[in-house]
Amino acid sequence: MLKDLRKPSSLLISNGDDAFARDIEQRIKGAFAFYVDPAGVDFLQEGVQKLSQEDFFQAVSQVQLPFETIWLEFDAKTEDRKNEGRIGVVADFTSEGLRVFTAQLFKVPEDKELVILYAGSEVLFKRNGHVEMSDTPVAFHQDFFAEQKKGRLRRGIPVRDQIGRDTVEEREEETVRYAIRCVALLLAIAGLHRRPEVLDVEESRPPSKQIAKQFERRGENAPKYGLSIIRLGKEGYSAAELQHEEAKADGRLRRSAHWVRGHLFLARNGKLTWRKAHVRGEGKPLMKPRHITS
Repeated sequence: MLKDLRKPSSLLISNGDDAFARDIEQRIKGAFAFYVDPAGVDFLQEGVQKLSQEDFFQAVSQVQLPFETIWLEFDAKTEDRKNEGRIGVVADFTSEGLRVFTAQLFKVPEDKELVILYAGSEVLFKRNGHVEMSDTPVAFHQDFFAEQKKGRLRRGIPVRDQIGRDTVEEREEETVRYAIRCVALLLAIAGLHRRPEVLDVEESRPPSKQIAKQFERRGENAPKYGLSIIRLGKEGYSAAELQHEEAKADGRLRRSAHWVRGHLFLARNGKLTWRKAHVRGEGKPLMKPRHITS
């Protein structure tokens, strides 16, 4: 992505104006960079997405990221499930709130290069609970192709005058959907980064010499940090297993004594906190035997 941002053909450069591309590039290069292990993505997102809309935005307004600026990426697939890739997000706090810019990076079988789909809007989750969006240079391209698919472009009328409000709203809704998915991970990491038994966050370190040399050959400064991995800790894995067991439990089992997995919850101070696994219901919970092999 950093390589693409330097290309004159980058979609984040509009009519020779590369101000937005340079800003994103510098934010990514200065960010603490993390890759979330696939086993942790669903578990972390599920815990946050159970919050009500009000609690979610309250958590966003109160969250304190463990780092000034974060680049976060995790595995994903295209909607048709044909191509694999990653979703990346650069997030930081401004005076108004949490600023989020997302991108989707996918491998196309017939092409060695990654296809990068930049978000048409940058999303600002304001501290007052409102969401504000600003168009990025790629917004017009996305709206244009959407109008083309709808067959609504007419000759003789300036293209920009033909972009329907519904097309803009659809693009903004999709952008917010991806942004919320990424923010859910950020909230979980902010609440758990000091709990290694739940979430194992690798210590940040400079990029490898090999990567540094690649940037040097291109006449660029390398990112400040290399990509560190975030994995579930022992307690996190146990909670993820219980998550699957809970999904199978019927109402009768839920009323009887059973183990409730550890989970994130919104404390009274508006911050996400980890609650350890505990017993809920009447009687004594049945302990399931586990087979362990060396």
